[in-house]
Amino acid sequence: MKQTTALVIVDAGGTLTPREYAREFVDNMSLVGMARMGYDAVTIGEYDLRNGAEYLVRLASENGVPLVSANVRDAATGKLVARPFVVVEAYGVRVAITGVLADDMTVRLARDVTESGVTVQPPAEALAALVPELRRKADFVVLLAHTGIDHAKELAQAVPGIDFLVVGSQNNYAARLFEVGTTQFLQPGYKGQYVSLARLRFSADRVYQGCEGEAVAMDDKAPVDASMALLVKEHKAAVERYGKERSAAQAQEQAQKRIAEHREACIGVEGSCRRCHQSQYEQWLTTAHAKAFTTLEAATQSTNPACLKCHTTCKTDLKQDGSEAIPEELRGVQCESCHGIGTKHARDGSFGTVSVATCMQCHDKANSPDFKYAAYLPKVKH
Repeated sequence: MKQTTALVIVDAGGTLTPREYAREFVDNMSLVGMARMGYDAVTIGEYDLRNGAEYLVRLASENGVPLVSANVRDAATGKLVARPFVVVEAYGVRVAITGVLADDMTVRLARDVTESGVTVQPPAEALAALVPELRRKADFVVLLAHTGIDHAKELAQAVPGIDFLVVGSQNNYAARLFEVGTTQFLQPGYKGQYVSLARLRFSADRVYQGCEGEAVAMDDKAPVDASMALLVKEHKAAVERYGKERSAAQAQEQAQKRIAEHREACIGVEGSCRRCHQSQYEQWLTTAHAKAFTTLEAATQSTNPACLKCHTTCKTDLKQDGSEAIPEELRGVQCESCHGIGTKHARDGSFGTVSVATCMQCHDKANSPDFKYAAYLPKVKH
């Protein structure tokens, strides 16, 4: 028998960026990519409402991304802000897709936004009214639940008729499909690190015979689509240009502020350290620490807050919304990253002690899984 493959592609919410700056630029990129990949339905997560519902709905519409939600309503009119569901056909099978947002989630608004403009109906209440209709209109019902795993399990048990449930707002992933009652669960985790697949089996006369599936890692082994790779590359370069222009303006503003009011702060190796420690400075120039920022530039990631906190000096607590610029004099892993803030320099031998804990600020398991203190220290010691 000839095998036929048809894809239904969905996302359980959390599409838009938490960045404060260049957000529409970044959000459009995400939605353009989803439209190119042919997403059939995307639901709403709490981060998607950071800039208000009108912003989300407008961008989704402009980019042709089908937004569904059964319980996110306009605060003024009471109407749903998106379609309650879509029905798509794949291999002659009708699939109804809806989505919900947990009603106890807090929407953290962007700094210049005063309200999200929505109310959130209890998910079970909304689904109890909707799922019977979906069962009449489709062969399978899929729920995109931006609720976390515990609430998702409760929904599957409380609302009969949900065939497949995709869990959103859940950090960890499930390696395989699992069942709660009669509902098959897909749990892909977050940040796009995994994609959950469910493969449905049908007989020659299209009778459903069951399913299986697993989470697939989106790592270096995943096939690369040339057009998508080019899109991402061009986007990174554009964000890099924008970020550098913005950083330069902010750095100048911050420099003027430091002149106006003295405060304890990092001063940079060029600013002071090398005056008394020339030989150590010259040795540092030969290390990977000195080139830590240029490696980000080469990868077009020098405005990415997640990378900057460990590729710059004294920025391990860097805000992740992209609102803080990195002064040029603090780029790279300089003296103060390991030895402490220069304005607190003491000359009694107590300043600048380095320990394993010092290195582990950045060389943790997530970012440096092969780190061994005894092996790494000689590479930077002076």
